[in-house]
Amino acid sequence: MSRGLYAYAITRDRQLDLAGPWLIGHRGLALVVAEVDLGLFAGLEFEEAAEDSPLAVLARYHDSVVRAVFEHEPVLPLRFGTVLESIDAAVRLLGARHEEARAWLERVDGRREWGVRVRAAVRAPEDLGGLSGTAYLAQRRRRLTDADVARRGAETLHEALTGRAADATRRDATGLLLDAAYLVDAGAEHDFRADVERLTAELGLTAEITGPWPPYSFTTVEFADA
Repeated sequence: MSRGLYAYAITRDRQLDLAGPWLIGHRGLALVVAEVDLGLFAGLEFEEAAEDSPLAVLARYHDSVVRAVFEHEPVLPLRFGTVLESIDAAVRLLGARHEEARAWLERVDGRREWGVRVRAAVRAPEDLGGLSGTAYLAQRRRRLTDADVARRGAETLHEALTGRAADATRRDATGLLLDAAYLVDAGAEHDFRADVERLTAELGLTAEITGPWPPYSFTTVEFADA
């Protein structure tokens, strides 16, 4: 049986009670790790979607550890599946990414991630059989116009929310007019949510707001390839 260290996140080197995982500290930073059987990760298909699959169970636990740290300290979540051979390897990684990681921790300190999704309106199917050619074309133009208005509204929403956040990122998502994440100061979260609700109402959009999350979308430090 081959043993190693699973790395969850990087944070400040301060004592935390994590009920399992522990910290490896180096120059004021710490790597959150747990000893694991490396065989757990052998043959895992990262595109598995079953809720009770080994991958899904590990991913949920990974998130729970990151959230536990996030309750007390700023955190940089690491890529799922980051495994190290030893404590020495962990210290080397902290040293190699020290300045980068410290800068990211300072950037996300006191801020949390919020997600906003805007979906295109779902229209009920219409019976087009009785329409004349002119009426059909007029209806099609209305649909295209409505879709264009919704797309421009989503762009306006994203621009406005980006101006209210410390950072923002947008993801491509099929079937969505907007799928974005915003890094928001903890003290400004109430106003941010109120802005989302007000703007979507003004623009005739319906938005799904999720969060607060650890800053998964705003930390780019990679430790697996150090």
